[in-house]
Amino acid sequence: MHHVVSTRYGRHDLRLLGVKPGTPNQRARDLQLTMTLEDDFAPTFVKGDNTVLLPTHSMANTASAFLHDHLDSGVEQLAAALAERLIEACPAASTAQVAVLEYPWTRVADSRHTFTTNPSDRWTADATAHREQPTTVLSGISGLHRAVTTGSGFTGFLVDDYTLAEQVIREDRVLHLSGDMWWEYESRPTDYDRCRSEALRAFMDSVTDQRSFSYQHSAYLSASAVLDACPDINRVGVRARAHYHVPLGLSPAPTPPTVRARSPSRELHEPWRNP
Repeated sequence: MHHVVSTRYGRHDLRLLGVKPGTPNQRARDLQLTMTLEDDFAPTFVKGDNTVLLPTHSMANTASAFLHDHLDSGVEQLAAALAERLIEACPAASTAQVAVLEYPWTRVADSRHTFTTNPSDRWTADATAHREQPTTVLSGISGLHRAVTTGSGFTGFLVDDYTLAEQVIREDRVLHLSGDMWWEYESRPTDYDRCRSEALRAFMDSVTDQRSFSYQHSAYLSASAVLDACPDINRVGVRARAHYHVPLGLSPAPTPPTVRARSPSRELHEPWRNP
């Protein structure tokens, strides 16, 4: 006899573009959503009983309607409202989770309806609605890039039989980090967008005039700066990738010495003669 341990289902990677027409200065929201319902859906998986399922097509329609109603709201407010609506609409679910990835569009200067987007930064929000507990929200930014050209080193590390210290030891180096940052709140802020801007500014400014001794140390300095700058945030996570840049020697290469080839012996080229 087989037993189902846990069940969940949902709609993944739903891409929506929200535009509010009829206004002098329009706004565009480019979102990618993943919606998941979790709890006792075992009859559906085991017996094919669909009576407890909310169709994923209904989830997509709900997301479209909520984007229309929250076009001017922070992405966190949209995620929380949508998660709470989904758990209300599906009584069999004990948890509804909505993950939103926003590609921020910015109106071009002196234009009312022309937009551009940053090819790197993405805004994220993850909301989880529960039956008996308040909805929780995580915010974040993905696709971050930051580089310092001095003030970072890497020395004093562990060495084993396979470590070539001369390959990695650096008293000073270029440190280029890319990755993601996310955070949770002590209490819901009144302005999610302002909190995100403050967190991003603190992250970018965290290494100004500070020396770091590894990319791990740099990540810690960044997370600490966000906590200091944003009282509404009580936990920060940073996932960083270091891109190493090796200095090149650009001095002209020395000219190799001229070596004159020795002329072969003449006897080797003369035809064979009988004595």
